Amino acid sequence: MSVPNRSLERTGPEDAGTGGGTGRGRSSSGPRNPSAGILGSLVRRRAVPLVVAAAMFAAGMAFELLWIPVVYHQSRWFTQGDLWGMLRAAHYVGWGDLGGIYTSGNGVVTFPGMAVLLAPVAMLSGALHLTESYPGVYLTHPTAILLVLPVELVLASSVVFAADALAQDLGVPRARRAWSCVLVAFLAWPTAVLWGHAEDALVMTLALCAMRAASGGRWVRTGWLFGLAIVIQPLIALVVPLYLAASPPGRRLLFAVRCAALSAFTVGVAFLGNPSGTYRALVQQPTPPDINHPTPWVALAPKVVTPSNGIPQSSTGIPALGRGGFSTTSVVHHAAANVSGGPGRTIDVLLAVVVAVYVWRRPQTPVRLLWLAAAVLASRCFFEPVMTPYYLAPPLILLVVLAARTDTRRLLPAGLVTVGVSSYAYLDVGRWVWWLPVVGGLSAVLALTYPTVDRPVTGSEVDPPDRVVRSGSPGAPPGPVERDLVASAG
Repeated sequence: MSVPNRSLERTGPEDAGTGGGTGRGRSSSGPRNPSAGILGSLVRRRAVPLVVAAAMFAAGMAFELLWIPVVYHQSRWFTQGDLWGMLRAAHYVGWGDLGGIYTSGNGVVTFPGMAVLLAPVAMLSGALHLTESYPGVYLTHPTAILLVLPVELVLASSVVFAADALAQDLGVPRARRAWSCVLVAFLAWPTAVLWGHAEDALVMTLALCAMRAASGGRWVRTGWLFGLAIVIQPLIALVVPLYLAASPPGRRLLFAVRCAALSAFTVGVAFLGNPSGTYRALVQQPTPPDINHPTPWVALAPKVVTPSNGIPQSSTGIPALGRGGFSTTSVVHHAAANVSGGPGRTIDVLLAVVVAVYVWRRPQTPVRLLWLAAAVLASRCFFEPVMTPYYLAPPLILLVVLAARTDTRRLLPAGLVTVGVSSYAYLDVGRWVWWLPVVGGLSAVLALTYPTVDRPVTGSEVDPPDRVVRSGSPGAPPGPVERDLVASAG
């Protein structure tokens, strides 16, 4: 006998006039479509994220096509330099050469997940004969951007839905959830539109889903979701030790295997195809300090000399007349001096391990675990030798969700500091003048979002947490997040 799926049912004022939350006893003039009901329920629950994501998409495409022509009166589109290197790497994946991702000139220094994800897009771009830029050679009107940027925007906007779902699980009222959706979009939008690094927002989508699964005790799902997140952006591996320490004692080995399996396989295949390029990109990770923001830690970072091999190192955009124009490129034939991670990253990894040992010895509530994860993610910005403004997005996205569950005295300052530090990161100033306010701003948001015994929000403005119905039961028992909220009420 089939059991009706009640995982999307809800009770509250919206159901008061329709016969209650279970839907029993409702009069119907004809057969109902269950799929339409589920879709309608999803749309109602995520109406604000849908609107915010649509606004992100429209603003992103408008900025791409109109910003330079309208503001600078030049006949060219905006260029995301790093995006074209990733798209070229995606072409290599489509051609069956996973090691080609780390070909010199692509500039890819992350795991292969994003290149694999974009491989169908790259192949479609080639089949449609769309024009593409290349790192150092930027077309004024690359038609491939009309295909690639929408995909990047969809991937980046997914974090708005994940953040809203986590905020709902934490009992955040609808108004504050709407506020958090807007702020998360503010953080995620530049990763795709300005930088071409939608993976830094997408990784938080997967990580937030993994954290929700862990709070509900679904550790198999948590492991696989973290595994997907790591292969997209290995930064998130910093929080895996925390959740490994929090996982059930008898299942930690399998949890670790699930987290590492996808990355081990894809990186292993890439290494077999291109050992030197893969080692250089993933171990040395050469980063140019003269292009990005060097921090005080750059003085301790080891220098990495990367031969140019005829690859353009700098370019000057000159709009061409008519269609099909491209930027002229100045080729630098000498070696480029970059830096590697150095002791700053070692400190970051050791800090993550120390926090994991603390969680292992003193088990934390799910909300406290979320805050510790945000602190570990933020530590990257404290110790990284070379920073880029979008590096702030992953920790701040999680902190925005935690800020939404606090009182107004902490919520408003946390939001203002988040906007302020994210905007300040785009200034071109000296390394100490840049680094100190960024570290201070992140520390302030961490302090403002530290979980305390908050008075739980009550009333019809709060949506019930999403729950997974198991074994056909009419309702699932409350997960750790809900139990933590109940404990806070006492």
